[in-house]
Amino acid sequence: MATQAFYRKWRSQQFADLVGQEPVARTLRNAVRANRIAHAYLFCGPRGVGKTSAARILAKAVNCPNAVDGEPCATCEMCRAIQGGAAIDVQEMDAASNRGIDDVRAIREKVGLAPALARYKFYILDEAHMLTPDAANALLKTLEEPPPNTVFILVTTDPQRLPETVLSRCQRLDFRRITVAGAVARLAFVCSAEGLAPENGVLDLLARTAAGSLRDAEGMLDQIVAYAGPEPSLAAARSVLGVAGPDAARDLIEKLVDNQVEGAIRTVNDLVEQGADPRHVALDVVGCLRNLLLLRTSESLVDLVDESEDAIPGLRRLAQRLVPTQIVELIRLFAPGPPSRGGPRLQLPLEIAVVEAARALGQPALPSLQPEPAPTRAAPALARSVREAPDPSARQPESVNAIGPPLREAPPPAPGAPRGRSRAPDNPPPESAPVGDAGILWSDVLRRWNDVLEACGATNRSVQALLRAGRPVSGDGESIVLGFPYEFHRERIEDQKNRAIVEDAISRVCGYRVRVRCTSATRESLVTADPSQAVMDDPLVKAAVAMGARIRRVTEEGSEEK
Repeated sequence: MATQAFYRKWRSQQFADLVGQEPVARTLRNAVRANRIAHAYLFCGPRGVGKTSAARILAKAVNCPNAVDGEPCATCEMCRAIQGGAAIDVQEMDAASNRGIDDVRAIREKVGLAPALARYKFYILDEAHMLTPDAANALLKTLEEPPPNTVFILVTTDPQRLPETVLSRCQRLDFRRITVAGAVARLAFVCSAEGLAPENGVLDLLARTAAGSLRDAEGMLDQIVAYAGPEPSLAAARSVLGVAGPDAARDLIEKLVDNQVEGAIRTVNDLVEQGADPRHVALDVVGCLRNLLLLRTSESLVDLVDESEDAIPGLRRLAQRLVPTQIVELIRLFAPGPPSRGGPRLQLPLEIAVVEAARALGQPALPSLQPEPAPTRAAPALARSVREAPDPSARQPESVNAIGPPLREAPPPAPGAPRGRSRAPDNPPPESAPVGDAGILWSDVLRRWNDVLEACGATNRSVQALLRAGRPVSGDGESIVLGFPYEFHRERIEDQKNRAIVEDAISRVCGYRVRVRCTSATRESLVTADPSQAVMDDPLVKAAVAMGARIRRVTEEGSEEK
């Protein structure tokens, strides 16, 4: 004999039973108590949060002869008839399958009849957004001025698809997604009533996987009990649901941070072989990355982290190994398309936009979002003094393979003109702009690296995000070598199109054209990169020292000597 599903057996019977919908429940309860029932309501919100249940409860509360303080008794004959769908004065219609103008005409023919047994007649139109435009227009007059003692309730998950003329005739009540805590509490109540004893973590897993839908959570609980019995384990729940869990997602991210690409790929394949759905694995990774982004943005956002307290310390340590722009880029890679309407993290795109907007403004309110500090700037006086000296040294040997066509030699300076560069940061240089001469210090690019990033972002935000992972590590008169700790960023910047964007950004900021080459570098070497050391490593400086020159100090450009 078929048993009744949990989500039907434990459907809310009173306003107090509605999970996570306190504002809606209070509004309806007060309306019943004060006898101020509207002629038309619009119940809108995500699926599985109690919209249709609230419509039935309202019908019971209005027609219940034993209602107390706006709540139906749920035990009288009228309440039982409405709850069981047997009340002739409460009509529920599926607008998805009865969406034509003929179906609306049938309602208009019956709506004029007085209630048979109840005080009020109720017409509940589920999935009301599926009505055709003609059907919606045919309903307008009846919806605006229904007969006495008649109430319409339009239930929908997509109110934007309803005509404005329909929306303006209804009292709108928005239902919210069920929080994880609210869903866990309700599932615990169902388990207690059913004599179930799930392992710790099972209910939490169900609540997170349901993505705010209590009906889905109760349906999955029913499925797990059918598979594993009255005491389902966490492993059994993960096997049935096809999810890997937050630990697997965090392990995958750690392997990526440690540059263990092979291990990360094996982790993905192991999870799939164990029955995990690849889409769920990607969602778990995105969820973990969101937690890292929140923790990396500010410690005060820890209450928004969708994880248990025991896992927070480990997430903090992992978050400190990444910068917000890297986390944002990883999120986009694992979730390249827009999230589904039923996705668990609809606010994630907005959170990413907030982080990027704060960085773009340059003065974010959160300290950890301040732009990465530019390295100490070397003194131009030293640069000018060595640029005027002859250059007996040979060019440094190349540490990486050159990218692109052979570089042109720098044209000789005009007679009487000092050697150096002509900076024009406000205007992009023409295509014929010269490359830097042999006396140009690569530290010039390093000092203005944040400006280069901003110029790159004005052209392509994705390339800017990739470029933030690297930093200039060396250079000569023809090229700048960028170091990257991850092969992914290096390979993407080496792409001819992306490399051209970076070269153009450098030329617009610094006023001279150079070639960009890429190499692998450790994170530590990039963090500790110092332009003053770059000055010491410059070929001209080395040549001057070899000729007997002594360097007394390296000061910051524009600073006053004391």
